[in-house]
Amino acid sequence: MLKTVLFYYCLILATLITLGAASDIKTAFLPFLFFLPVTLYFLAVLLLRLNFSTSLKLPHRNLLWSLLLYYSFIVVTVMSVVGLAGAKTVSQLVSAVIFLPTVLFFCLRVLPKKTKALDIPMIVLKPKELMSRKRVKLTPHFEKRPKIDLDRRQFLKLIGSAGLALFLFSIFAKKAEAAFFGSVPGPGTVAIKDSGGTLIDPAIKTPTDGYKITQMDETSDSPNTYYAYVNKDGAWFIMKDDGSGNYRYTKNTSDFTNATTGWPNRASLTYDYFDAIF
Repeated sequence: MLKTVLFYYCLILATLITLGAASDIKTAFLPFLFFLPVTLYFLAVLLLRLNFSTSLKLPHRNLLWSLLLYYSFIVVTVMSVVGLAGAKTVSQLVSAVIFLPTVLFFCLRVLPKKTKALDIPMIVLKPKELMSRKRVKLTPHFEKRPKIDLDRRQFLKLIGSAGLALFLFSIFAKKAEAAFFGSVPGPGTVAIKDSGGTLIDPAIKTPTDGYKITQMDETSDSPNTYYAYVNKDGAWFIMKDDGSGNYRYTKNTSDFTNATTGWPNRASLTYDYFDAIF
């Protein structure tokens, strides 16, 4: 009963994740591609439970079945480990814990089961009675032991072949984590959503990007303090602190050392709020 409940939980979870990634295929194509075989495996198990698999004949069916099983086991295990290791908020931790039953399901399927010892009956040889001074040569007969755990060697071979899939998945693990645990991967950046649901690109530049401080004056016009910043193209701006926590700005595109419009005449320049200057 518990195994049945666990199976249907994993089937519903895999289906929802695949459909969610498919609905935004442009930004979640890679996670969709990695997780699709997992969903196909659960659907195949469902058909097997409903006795529909007998009408489906595929070449190398057993090999395909084993590849899907071990691939799915590796994918969900890596996703769970990455999610738990990278969880920084309660919501991210809950998202990672949701995948743990799926890991349990595949562990029960993949890990070798403990085999019971075979009861081999003791063979007791009873010598026949001597007849007419002739000895009868007794030939004992032993039954061959059946092979135990035939899938163990196949399991080791498939684990080796699945190493390539694990390597590829580890390369894209961060993007997969972004897709499954809260944010959406984009072309080159991971988008962040604000409280209103609007996407924010962390790579967007601010008006003062590229400027470096080059001068500071805190004595010539007390209590005012002046900070001058210049970029590589010669553009500059000056920030004035009046000593009371108020900051005002002025800027120009060139002539930082001009005696009238530049740094030497900083005390007489026109300053305003940041949004008015930039």
